[in-house]
Amino acid sequence: MENNVRFLLAAILAAASIGATPASAQDNFPTKAIRIVLPVPAGSALDIATRAIGDQLSSRWGQQVLIEARPGAGGLIAGQAVANAAPDGYTLVGGPASLFTILPAQKDKLPIDVNRDFTQIGMIVASGVMFIAVSPKLGVATFPEFVALAKSKPGQIAVGTNGAGTLPHFAGLVLEKKGNIPITVVPYNQGGTMAAVADIMGGRVHGTIEAVFGLRGPLQSGDLKLIGQMAPQREPEFADVPTVAETIPGLSAIGFMSLAAPARTPEHIIRRLSEGLSQALDSPSVKQRFADIGVPIRNMTPAQTKAFIENEQKIWWPLVKEFTPQ
Repeated sequence: MENNVRFLLAAILAAASIGATPASAQDNFPTKAIRIVLPVPAGSALDIATRAIGDQLSSRWGQQVLIEARPGAGGLIAGQAVANAAPDGYTLVGGPASLFTILPAQKDKLPIDVNRDFTQIGMIVASGVMFIAVSPKLGVATFPEFVALAKSKPGQIAVGTNGAGTLPHFAGLVLEKKGNIPITVVPYNQGGTMAAVADIMGGRVHGTIEAVFGLRGPLQSGDLKLIGQMAPQREPEFADVPTVAETIPGLSAIGFMSLAAPARTPEHIIRRLSEGLSQALDSPSVKQRFADIGVPIRNMTPAQTKAFIENEQKIWWPLVKEFTPQ
């Protein structure tokens, strides 16, 4: 009998220990540096926003959060690096629309499956409405005027965008094809939007498509002006800028960047990361930094982030398949 009692007590203690392990592990995570890989250039607005979050998390957790810029291939380089990493929460990806909504529909065979190989943690940036901005020297004040000019000079109006396979690039292609606007869309695979803006200022291209926070500097200096926004309704802050949908019904493009971990990352680690991201987004320092660069904050749970991305995929996958250059 005594042996049976001892065995029962040992079993109860063991079970209690097992049950406590996830909470203990969550409390201890992280115990070393975390790396966030970004498929956007260093110095871009999304890079700056993610670094602000990384600084806040480093301060809260007492462990470095390192930001690594690995742009290229529409997000595939960064995405593959993280999908193949150990599912332990120490290697994450900041995934924009190019990785989660454009790339999967653009190519039939990829080394990763974005819905299978990642677990969403939360949203870094959402509601990044794409804007059309042009050089003031182009002599147009509104999107309808831009369309009229492009039709009067078929193929002569060039719009530079972020690299091939990104949301701004496909927004340009959809604008050209679905809107029947004879512009030339030029993707900048080296340097992205910043390189396109430099060429606008140099007179080599005439406009660009990007979220307004990615154009803040040249807009403030007067080197660019907004003529259209690719949102269903006018953003309140830019109520004087017409939507493209007012001219071409149903056409919109909204960017985002989520934070994701490799699939099979333990649930308690995802919960810890999600709570940390949410707290960082709510912190005064991050709110101020986002406000400084004009990046909108939209705090989301992992489930909300997953649902948001799935909805964007339903919108964009048919468009990408239709307008992917052959």
